[in-house]
Amino acid sequence: MVRVSTLSKKIVVRRRRNDPIDPETFVPRTICYECFRPQGHCVCNLVEPFDAHCKILILQHFHERKKYYGTAKIVAKGIKNCTLQRGIVFAPEQLSLDLNTYLLYPSKTAQDVSTVRLEKNHTVIVIDGTWDEAAKIVFNNPILKTLPCLTFSEPIRSTYRIRKQPKPHFLSTIESVAHLLRVNASATGRDSSAYDRLLDGFNEMVEKQLSFVPTIPVEMQGS
Repeated sequence: MVRVSTLSKKIVVRRRRNDPIDPETFVPRTICYECFRPQGHCVCNLVEPFDAHCKILILQHFHERKKYYGTAKIVAKGIKNCTLQRGIVFAPEQLSLDLNTYLLYPSKTAQDVSTVRLEKNHTVIVIDGTWDEAAKIVFNNPILKTLPCLTFSEPIRSTYRIRKQPKPHFLSTIESVAHLLRVNASATGRDSSAYDRLLDGFNEMVEKQLSFVPTIPVEMQGS
C-alpha cells in the first residue's frame, strides 16, 4: 500500500509504516551514529571545518539530538570553535559565562548583530530546539536572562524546504548561526565569505534530501 502526499511541491509515493517487509529482499541501512542518519544521508562532512571570528556555544534541548532534520550537528562539525552542550538545565561550568558572552535570543533590549564587534574572546550562545523548548531552557537557567541578547533587526526568510517553520521568519539553527556570523563580520569590516560554507552545506543537505523523494509520473497524478 502507498499513500500520495506532497513535499516541496513534488508529488511523492511513500510506503505505509505498517506495510509488510520482505525479509529476503530487505537490507537494513547503515547508520552514522554521529548524526543519526543513514550513511547515504550523512551530514558530518558537509562543511569543511573552519574557525569563526567568535566562539559559538549551542545549548541543545535533548529532544533535538536524534531529529532527522536537525542542523546543529552540521554547525558543531563545521565550526572548530563551536561547542555543543545537551540538556535542559546546565551547570555553570558548561556555560562558561563571562562579560564577553552574548545570547542570540529575542528580547526588548536585544541589540542587532551588526552593532556589536564580536572577537575571538567573545562567545555567542545559541539555543537549539523548538521555540517552546528554547523558552524552557531559558526559564530553567535564569542566569541566561542576565546576558546581553543579540537579534536580527532585518527579517530573514528561512529556506528550510524540508521542515516547515512555525512562521516565515523563523530560522533553523544553522541559518541563525550563519547569518549571525556573516552579518557581524560584514558590519565590522571582515571577510564573511567563509560563513557561506555553512549555508552551502545546509542547502546541499536539503537538495540531497529532496533528490531521494520519488515522483509520480504525470499520467498517474490524477488517479
